[in-house]
Amino acid sequence: MSQLNLFVYTLAIAASTTSLAGEFRILAWNVESNRPNQSPVSDATTIGAQLKELVQSESTRSSIVALSEVEPKTFEIFRNSVAQGLGSEVDYVTSASGGFMDSDSLMLIVDRNRFEIQEAIELHRYAGIVANFNINDPKDPEDGALRARSPLAVKLRDKERTESFWVIVNHLARGEAYLRTEQAKMLRKWAQDHTEPIIAIGDFNFDFDFRTQDGNDGFKAMLADATWTWLKPDPLIDSNWSDDRQVTDRRVDRYPDSILDFAFVANAAKSWKGESDVIVRQGDFPDNEKTSDHRPILVRLSPPSP
Repeated sequence: MSQLNLFVYTLAIAASTTSLAGEFRILAWNVESNRPNQSPVSDATTIGAQLKELVQSESTRSSIVALSEVEPKTFEIFRNSVAQGLGSEVDYVTSASGGFMDSDSLMLIVDRNRFEIQEAIELHRYAGIVANFNINDPKDPEDGALRARSPLAVKLRDKERTESFWVIVNHLARGEAYLRTEQAKMLRKWAQDHTEPIIAIGDFNFDFDFRTQDGNDGFKAMLADATWTWLKPDPLIDSNWSDDRQVTDRRVDRYPDSILDFAFVANAAKSWKGESDVIVRQGDFPDNEKTSDHRPILVRLSPPSP
């Protein structure tokens, strides 16, 4: 059984974040820091500086930060970056499952002046739906080393509203289409069986194509039965750069005009005022040996007054 890593960290900085009428923002980013000693990867110091700048900027300032493809040795770098960018104390939780050599973790960081982490669980399986698999025994995700990334569900209490909701950080399977679809089915069933507002965010690998306005089977499974609502960016912007391996010119994207990174809402969160955007920064694509091949996404949520 994998063990969840929960950290409560206090950083004494004088300034604190503020919110407007209950609004809060979530910044989600696949920082591409997995696969140590292999290429391509990003540079943690570079990503940390960019992360600090993002949460510090007035236009992208966020009290919740959801990261995927996080190498454990970089936890403190990214925690510091968010704390310094916000000028606030932060708490964070990380997943134990996660890919090659346990180097592909999920991470949720929150401004502790606004939010309290109440509970955190990794969703390896739910209601008979297997969302991860053991390296030695694919039928048993509950014992031994887990190959894929299990969704990380974190229950937060909003101190301003004294209400609780869930944020699920995701990086669904890339190479295993069947597993990705099962993960989406599990997320749908899990949301149906819970009453609190839920936000699911991250890299879902749903391959939504701008021309066809459709995604893969995982995308269809996620949106079946209208349990989840996609906070669809307007305009749609490509969120991932993938080099064309048949072309030497790195300015060619293998999957142009598609999006892999999403924010979904369920239950009462569907009635909140919400929107998401893909953040475009000068020179972000194509990425290089120090930067991520994903663009961050920014979600704005305004729950109704209690």
